Amino acid sequence: MNKKLRRSLLLAVTAAATSSAYAVPIYQSNQVTLYMEGYFTAHMVNTFGDTQMQDGASRIRFGLNIPAYDLWDTGFNVEWGIAAISSAQDLLIQGDQQVSPADRNQSFYLRQGHAFAKHPKWGDFSAGKQWGVYYEVTYITDWYNVSGGLASGTYGLNTDGGATGTGRADSALAWRKKWEFDAGEFKIGVQYASHVADLAISVDDIAGPDTRLVCPRGDCEYGISHGIAAVYRADIGDGFFIGAAYNRVKLDIASQDGLIFDTSVTPPVLIRDDFAFNASSNIWTTAVGTYYGKEAFAKGFYGAFVYQRSQNNQLAPIGSVTGITNFFDARGSESFLSYTWGADNCYSFYGGHNYLESDDPEFNAALLDADKYRLEQYYLGFQYRWNERVRIYFENAFDGSNAVASPDYDSFNAIGIRIDI
Repeated sequence: MNKKLRRSLLLAVTAAATSSAYAVPIYQSNQVTLYMEGYFTAHMVNTFGDTQMQDGASRIRFGLNIPAYDLWDTGFNVEWGIAAISSAQDLLIQGDQQVSPADRNQSFYLRQGHAFAKHPKWGDFSAGKQWGVYYEVTYITDWYNVSGGLASGTYGLNTDGGATGTGRADSALAWRKKWEFDAGEFKIGVQYASHVADLAISVDDIAGPDTRLVCPRGDCEYGISHGIAAVYRADIGDGFFIGAAYNRVKLDIASQDGLIFDTSVTPPVLIRDDFAFNASSNIWTTAVGTYYGKEAFAKGFYGAFVYQRSQNNQLAPIGSVTGITNFFDARGSESFLSYTWGADNCYSFYGGHNYLESDDPEFNAALLDADKYRLEQYYLGFQYRWNERVRIYFENAFDGSNAVASPDYDSFNAIGIRIDI
């Protein structure tokens, strides 16, 4: 195998390492390496008084690596999530109406899609939908097989973090660079994105009783966002990590063409289309994290902890507050611990917690139940690695969430399987 091909394949495997242990080459030549990676996972879950089989975070990814001149490597990665275990849909029984194809849940959806260029000296450049630099810190506790990732600010607004840039950031430009020392490794990442999604904003009684303001499409949106992260991995014992990240998004909530509806009649009637308003704000979140050990599910002990503070990065269930939006400021923490032993590191006990609470006096005062939003879950699980590509797991959550968060979260017992490509 020549040097360029060997380097291209090595980079392909390295790029795949964050989401799956292996990459399978599909095509190799002196110019390119095309590879595939991903995994299938599903579990049987008992929660909310019901037992059902559920899709896990199954995914498939294709990547292309192209060695270029002067040690540059370029290429792309495209990853889709897959809902694979059932095609059944909810049935609508109402006269002669039927469920249209548009009403069906997506079984194939985009998780990532980005181009990249890498150089040992100049760092890694990437453009498109990708893991945000914020995740350089918060991934350290995101290792649960069934749940997790609820309190680090990564998956803000109950999404994949795409619009906010904290999770799988949409339409982002990022640069990452690492420096290796005798005592460890230092890495930084910076990120930029702009206008990735519209905001559907409506406000009641803003122009008098029985009125509703609706922001025209394109006028209210997630504006320019910036992210930065810095992490240090030290060669202390089995390995020590510490990192910090910050992400900010400007909310452009302004228009000269606001739509005012009269809500005293049904359906509401448009009475103005020239209402001017400006209520711009920000979404931001910051996280610090640390771990000790080689990595999750590696031989021996691994322990990780993340703490975050955020503004407008969380959403309470619809109907849980009165008079104001259900955005709220929050603080939260996550932990993940595993101990692995046995031949080929096949046995692992793991556990930890997710805790998220509102830290917003105005929001707390407007809650209909309780005096704050509190999500509280503790996890205990066991994983058996059957071979290099197959694992079976048992995972349990013990839920202590209060009345505000409980419509979305509950204790659960689960058994599942994951098969890596």
